[in-house]
Amino acid sequence: MESSKSKRRRGQNGERCTCSHGAKREEHLYLVLDDWKAAPERTPMAFAALGTNIFVSTNKHCSRHQAPPFLVYDTATAALSIGPRPPDGYLRDLGDAVAVSEKLYALTLVGDELRPSTSLQVLSWAPTPRADRLEAWDPTMAWLWNSAPTTSPFMARDVITSYCLHPDGRTIFMSTDWRTHSVDTSNGVWRDLGEWTLPFRGRAYFDDGLDAWVGLCREHDGYVCRCAVGSRSAMATQQPECWMLKEKLFRRGGEGKRQRLGATLTYMGDSNFCLVENVLRSEDALDAVLNVTLFGLKYDRKGELQTKTHRTTKSYALSKNTTLFSHAAFWM
Repeated sequence: MESSKSKRRRGQNGERCTCSHGAKREEHLYLVLDDWKAAPERTPMAFAALGTNIFVSTNKHCSRHQAPPFLVYDTATAALSIGPRPPDGYLRDLGDAVAVSEKLYALTLVGDELRPSTSLQVLSWAPTPRADRLEAWDPTMAWLWNSAPTTSPFMARDVITSYCLHPDGRTIFMSTDWRTHSVDTSNGVWRDLGEWTLPFRGRAYFDDGLDAWVGLCREHDGYVCRCAVGSRSAMATQQPECWMLKEKLFRRGGEGKRQRLGATLTYMGDSNFCLVENVLRSEDALDAVLNVTLFGLKYDRKGELQTKTHRTTKSYALSKNTTLFSHAAFWM
């Protein structure tokens, strides 16, 4: 019989390997940058990963009928194709979408301007409806959006400050500035977990070796923290216990005239992480420095979080096109 801990051991994205021959595909770090000065300045793009694919929203400020379709880059074949249009309503930010199993979950705004509400939309590779297959050569499979079966508890004005996937591989935790909810993607059931928030900024990841969620601290800029896995019970109204890494991992920058455009933490498996910072060299120029730090985490003898002995940091000079977009990072 499978142990409870072994049941937790699955990919952080909850995905099965989609490569051929059943062999595990070698994973790589993918960085998305805008480093072409000659390009015209555009609205900020957003990116999300599912399986071996990276989805690109080229204009996240447009609704379904006005927005161009997504671009889909398949990292397994290096092929770029035209994907689906955004879902019904206004897609809040594709970059906040969460991959669970072989589906991508994203929040959208629906309804009219006077009474907007939120809806959870699901993107998956599914059979094309017969009504859309007008010709014999039309594809029988396509990327399709569908609404989750239950209503999202978030208001239109709510901002998702942090989110993470439970080690059960199906439950997503989401925090606003003052409250946390969870949704079980297997049945669409939402739970109000109380007036507490996850301690992270943006996405956090579960690591089996640490038996905890790990992410960038929301209250302490430049630090990484871990948090005990939250209970999925609606009765669990207390914030899980949290600890912060004593060592500051951000490089010098982002102070004074240097503006930090963005920082991301990417999980690479086996308690290993990649921290990427994008920092402008000056306030009146678009030249930037990209700091990439690879590090591992472990517990010391006292049970406190610390970095492993080996850690590498490299910096790269960049020429940016806009300050509206920093970067995106994926390990896949």
